[in-house]
Parts: sequence; structure tokens; C-alpha cells
Amino acid sequence: MAKLDLKLEDKVAVLSMDEDDNKLNLDMCNSFLAMLDKIEEQTDALTLVVRSGHEKIWSNGFDTDWVSERLQAGDREIVKKFLLKGIELRKRILTYPMITIAAINGHVFGGGAVLSCCFDFRFMRSDRGFFCIPAVDRGYPLVPGTAALLKKAMPTYLLEEVILTGKRYTGTECAGNHLVVATYPNGELMDKVMAFAKGLNKGRGVVGEMKRVLHANIIKLMEKDDLECIKQGNIAV
Repeated sequence: MAKLDLKLEDKVAVLSMDEDDNKLNLDMCNSFLAMLDKIEEQTDALTLVVRSGHEKIWSNGFDTDWVSERLQAGDREIVKKFLLKGIELRKRILTYPMITIAAINGHVFGGGAVLSCCFDFRFMRSDRGFFCIPAVDRGYPLVPGTAALLKKAMPTYLLEEVILTGKRYTGTECAGNHLVVATYPNGELMDKVMAFAKGLNKGRGVVGEMKRVLHANIIKLMEKDDLECIKQGNIAV
């Protein structure tokens, strides 16, 4: 199982990803989903904060080495299983019955950047780290569910630039374009995020229902078009 650490502070669950550079593979997705179940079922938390234990990286996206090794071994089915599990993780965060906050304390790339957009709010450190989705340079097409997901997290003008250029954005640039709420130096980031999180205290029931309504179209696209792309053997963002 991937290394994930959970701490509770008042009504805030702080989940730390401690798996090297937190690349997404089947093991990471399964471990993340299991931890989300544990938080919902075994705690009274009302807000979820996800950070990284890595001092420079929040998530480096898809574990391309793992994917390449499986494809070279002829095991396309396990790659499909990973992609399906990745969609399940995105859907779970999108509809999670708590307010979710990504405390991006380092670089966030590719599938990791997409995952951060599933969260309700994003904060980023100002002194280090880039947000980047380099799918255009790697030849990975954009699927409908991901496009809809990104549209809910950023303005359309920014989405077009992010996807079509593969540009790297600093935390300050992300804040200036309303992709993240605010940026802070790394030494202040978690204190600011926790102060924000502790001031929320919204009920799980109403939060969960609101998210199901807000994100119904995204979920529909993920469950239909994105799954069809994977079944056809496409590896996409």
C-alpha cells in the first residue's frame, strides 16, 4: 500500500501523501480511496486537507514508468484497471461529503494537477512549485470528463492556455488567474490552510448533496465518455 498519513485536528482531517513524489498508479489510487473511506466512516471530520510529505512535490502525476513497464509486458488490462481506478478517485473527491482543500506545497504535474482540480479549494506555496499539465507534449488526448473537471477549477481562457501550451505556472500566476485561492511561503502555507479549514465546519449531508448537484455533468461525462475511451484502449488525461 502507498504511504499515506492521517492526522485529525479539531474537525479537520489532514491527509499527507508520503509516497516519494506521489505519482499516481494503481496502488496509490487504491490507498487514497481506502483512506477517504476511513476518514468518512471512522472520524467526525467536516473538512479534508491533502498535503504532501515531499518538500518539493505535491504530485508528479501518472506513474509513467509503471505504465510503460506494464505495457511493455503486454499487460494492458492492469493499465486499464489503473485508469478506471483513477476516474473512481476523481469522482470520489468531487462528491466527497466534506469540503476538500488541496494544500499544494510543491510541484503539481499532469494527472496530479488534474487531481488537485477535483478539490473544492486549492492553496499553493509561493516560493516553489509549478502547476503544469503537459499532455499536449506527451501526446495524451484530453477526454470530456477531464475537460469539464478543469473548467470548474479555472477560467476558460486559462484552461485553453494550460491544455494547448503545456505551460508551467508558478503559484503566484495560479492565484492571479483564480486557479488557487491564495499563495503563501512554505513556512506559512499549512497554518493559513488550517485556519481557513477550521473556519468552515459545514455539515456533511448538505455539502455532499450540493456537490452531487454541482458536479452532476462532470460525473456523467466521466461515467460515459471517459470510460468508453478507456475501454477502447486509449491512454488519456
